[in-house]
Amino acid sequence: MSAVVEHPSFRQALTELLQLVREAAALGVTFRISGALVTVTFPEPFPNSLRARLCEYRDSGWLGPYLGAERLDEPAKVFAAELGIAAVVVTAREQVPEAIRQLQRDIDAFDGHLGLDIETSPRPGQGAPRPAIQFNHDGTVAERQPKWQNDAGLDPHRATIACLQLYAGGHTAFVFRGEALARVLRLHWLRRQHLVIHNAGFEAKFLLHHAPRKPPRHRRKGGRLDCTMQAMGLLHGVGFGGSGRGLDKAAKAFFSLDVPKELQLSDWSAAELSEGQICYAASDAILAWRLWPKMAAELKEKQRWEAYELQRRAIPAVADMELRGLGFDRDEHAQQTRAWAVGLAEARHTYQELTGEPPPVTQADKQAWLRQVLADHPEHFPSWPRTATGLLSTRSGQLKRLVHIDTVRAMLAIRAYEQLLNNFGPRLAERVSPVTGRLHGRYNIAATKAGRFSASSPNLQQLPAKRAPEFKSCIVAGPGCVLIGCDWSQVEMRAAAWLYRDPVLTQIFIDGRDIHTETAARIAGVPVAQVSDVQRDAAKPINYGAIYGQGSAGLRESAFVNYGVELSLAGAEHARRRFFDTYRVLHQGLWDNYHLCVARGYVLIGAGRVVEAAWEEDVGGRLLFTRCCN
Repeated sequence: MSAVVEHPSFRQALTELLQLVREAAALGVTFRISGALVTVTFPEPFPNSLRARLCEYRDSGWLGPYLGAERLDEPAKVFAAELGIAAVVVTAREQVPEAIRQLQRDIDAFDGHLGLDIETSPRPGQGAPRPAIQFNHDGTVAERQPKWQNDAGLDPHRATIACLQLYAGGHTAFVFRGEALARVLRLHWLRRQHLVIHNAGFEAKFLLHHAPRKPPRHRRKGGRLDCTMQAMGLLHGVGFGGSGRGLDKAAKAFFSLDVPKELQLSDWSAAELSEGQICYAASDAILAWRLWPKMAAELKEKQRWEAYELQRRAIPAVADMELRGLGFDRDEHAQQTRAWAVGLAEARHTYQELTGEPPPVTQADKQAWLRQVLADHPEHFPSWPRTATGLLSTRSGQLKRLVHIDTVRAMLAIRAYEQLLNNFGPRLAERVSPVTGRLHGRYNIAATKAGRFSASSPNLQQLPAKRAPEFKSCIVAGPGCVLIGCDWSQVEMRAAAWLYRDPVLTQIFIDGRDIHTETAARIAGVPVAQVSDVQRDAAKPINYGAIYGQGSAGLRESAFVNYGVELSLAGAEHARRRFFDTYRVLHQGLWDNYHLCVARGYVLIGAGRVVEAAWEEDVGGRLLFTRCCN
């Protein structure tokens, strides 16, 4: 910390600064940390003497530490020292060639890949402004500061690349900003490299938008893009919602390092980055570079490379999907939202007319309401499903058992309209990009344990096709384009036939017969020609539930909740037994697979993708029969 003129001692300076900040905050002055600098915004009018004294403290370097800037920087600086790599900021265009020459020398000398990371910053006016620092009444900095919540920084249409970090194994990692950044983004040299990125989909999206590829004049060797996040999921599991694949988790798993995250949401648009920001930015590129050789070797050793390649090759296309987004008719959506709001009001009014009371809102009120309903209809009480904690289940799917009761119908209508409005109402419209007028969700590659995609912000994989079939008219094609809907017919049953080589099931598909009708005939003991539509619909949950390993109780619940088919426990058990009597090879295959999974300690999904028993933390690291079937 630099000395301040006319301050005889640190204690005296701190006392005066405390008083100045207290007075300034009371008069409406706002303080923000912006990289290496502190910004102070004064209201007008404002006492000149107080303004001058605060500016003196700011310019002399005392104000930043007082506001906690050094405390924020310290973990990143310590972590960078632990990595042992110098971080160099490059801002001028003329500095770029030498930095690139050094990186190329490192690439040639080491493993040939280049670690890359970016930091982004919202464009001016996009999203919420950064909150000002909060103070206690005595002028000290409050312990709890407001968090900055602005997803504009994650959107290439509303944010820019603030800095780009490159590391190739030498003694130096480079952080490019300003004119230097603009020049690097245009280099064909960068596109020809073997890039390694953690969460490459995010960086790919920004690079595609802000540094789109142009066809080179001469044929050049193309580069390769590898993602340590995708590798992490295959080697250590994805965790809940894909959370187990983060860079912090990877650094902990492979290097026993704790990655500091305090500066992740700091001001990357600052005129001058702080030392901590520079260290933080560089460390992500360094870690990606160091992780890749270990991960690649382990993927090949554990025969998971094929699965990794499937995921890796999807990254550019998925990034392009996210950039393109979905067309959205806001007028149509507003009309539907108004109709849902009217329906909700009418449903609430109906309930109040029936009971003389407003509909239950809290979980305790819903429990009390359901107990009263079941008391009036005791025939349902003994078999009513309960939650894991022993409470009566108030799920909509279960309440449908009581749909013949007027108040229950009103409650189901209330629940349906509330869910539509909460999930697909005004908040969804707020996610329409002000720049493109389209919805830009995230499609998360292999973010589930089984390797499936998930979607978020918003979840565009689960639009309300059943609850509100009219909603599909909100999704519109661009001018001159059409939307095409595709689906595999009975794909799960076909997969089961192929996996377990069941001759009866296989022959049904070879002959082009309908699997649900065939199963219904076998359960009912009637010829196929005599199977009714009701019997065929009832066979669907039997087919799908059986191949996923559901027991009688689970099958009974799933049949009702997902298909509206009412089965007794005995009826569900009879249906399961007849199913497996028909498809005996499939039945044996499910159990053989389960015993094999338990013996070797993991479920083999295909292409080398596995789910290890140790990843099943919610069930004590065990492999359950149903999950092995899944």
